[in-house]
Amino acid sequence: MPRRIACLLIPLLLAGLVPRAWAQDQSGALSPDEVQQIRDSNIYPNVRIKLFLKFVQERIDSLKQLTVDADANHRMTQISDKLQEFTRLCDEMQDNMDTYDSSHADIRKALKAVVEASAKWPDALHALPKEANNDFAVDTAMDSAQSACRDAKQLAAEQEIFFKAHPKMRHRNGSGPD
Repeated sequence: MPRRIACLLIPLLLAGLVPRAWAQDQSGALSPDEVQQIRDSNIYPNVRIKLFLKFVQERIDSLKQLTVDADANHRMTQISDKLQEFTRLCDEMQDNMDTYDSSHADIRKALKAVVEASAKWPDALHALPKEANNDFAVDTAMDSAQSACRDAKQLAAEQEIFFKAHPKMRHRNGSGPD
């Protein structure tokens, strides 16, 4: 009987490790310095979202440079890596926007910057060299870019409504009424 219980518990325990491994893999998109900057900005929602925006833009700039530099060693591998980083950072930025919005943090300034910047990302992604091995990565990055823009627009509109109804909550870092 104890063996049966162990056989049932082991797969459950292993299944619990998969999300942790995935979460650790997600952090690979950031350098140690970037991770520290994100940690330091935890209680400043607008600063944190703008940091993610800055890091995403740096990945776009790297992609543009790789597009221009046709002689770069392992160019397609580097493009693929930067696309994955771009996608992970876009997704993480959106998660942060949702988290801060749900705690009623006033992130309207950051959302405005996200809308402006993310509207330009699809053009940069379309300019990448077409290779069969990076189509999926480009499509995934494109979906993340469009989703970031769409979500930022929607959250900005929702925040305008919320802060008109709750003027005392303006310019706060969250923890408002649910």
